[in-house]
Amino acid sequence: MKSSEAKALIRLGHPRFRNFSDAAESTLNALADVIPGVIVLSQLEPEEQGCRVIDVRGAGMNGTHKGTVLPLGAPVGADYPPPGDAHEPLPDSGLDWDYLQSLGARACLEMPLEMSDGRIVGILSALDSRGDVYGCDHVAMLGVAARLLSYEWESVERRAELQRLRRRSAVSTTVDLETGLPNRDGFLDLLDHEWRLANRGTVESVLVVFRMGADPVQALDGDAMSKLAVKIAADVLEGNARATDRVGRVGEATVAAILVGCRTEHVPNFVGRFQAALRRVTEGRGPRIELSHGVHALAGTPSPEAVLKLTEAAAEASGQHQQSHAAHQELSR
Repeated sequence: MKSSEAKALIRLGHPRFRNFSDAAESTLNALADVIPGVIVLSQLEPEEQGCRVIDVRGAGMNGTHKGTVLPLGAPVGADYPPPGDAHEPLPDSGLDWDYLQSLGARACLEMPLEMSDGRIVGILSALDSRGDVYGCDHVAMLGVAARLLSYEWESVERRAELQRLRRRSAVSTTVDLETGLPNRDGFLDLLDHEWRLANRGTVESVLVVFRMGADPVQALDGDAMSKLAVKIAADVLEGNARATDRVGRVGEATVAAILVGCRTEHVPNFVGRFQAALRRVTEGRGPRIELSHGVHALAGTPSPEAVLKLTEAAAEASGQHQQSHAAHQELSR
């Protein structure tokens, strides 16, 4: 390792940052000393199908100043419903390379800012007008910096969440203590409100129920592993829902989300985003979470209780179908 890289790592690891802005400034300054080109930190803006530049170091690359929205190429996440007239989910990872080339870039490194619940909130990039300038050392440095910024971002979110929870922490009979989400009674209260709006024609909303299946590994480990699986699924579901959506735990191994202002045909975008985030969180660590889901529009149903039961039944039927299919495949081997 070169002495300049060692010094940059020391700068990244030593300070205690006051806030995310302080962390971003220090991190980008350290990277600019050892990585050629322009260093760009951008925040994912799903509604604009791009990443908004929030900090930048270096010069020589037009179109990367603060406030610029850089378009996405391959998916970083999926929005629902798709913005405007789009009918495809947002790209999964990376800025649009053709667009970056139009700005003069000939080399690019990118690292996502990934949260512990699987969400990707931004991208840390290095761009250069020369080709073949980046090596393994640069990849390693950018990766360490992205992980540090991800931690700092999540730390800010967690502090805000703790303050919110403390404000509402007067013991409530409608909150599930294991997940912090509304329990079945609390969720039904939320569902009642959205159901009334949907049946008045005010807004179109959909209920999605996710049911965790019986995993042999979880069964061997008992309740502790099952509770962990529910807690992880609840955290990821809450993290990937929009601010207007409503989520809750409606059963021992069942969580649910009311997608407010969403059409049924757009639900697969949300389900795909949730499942992808869940895989990122559990991959290589466990527990393995087997999910089935049911979907039902709120409008046209006789009551909130009825739509919840219908959707739970659909999730259960889907789970039974998955188990039957898996058993058939096993017998066919």
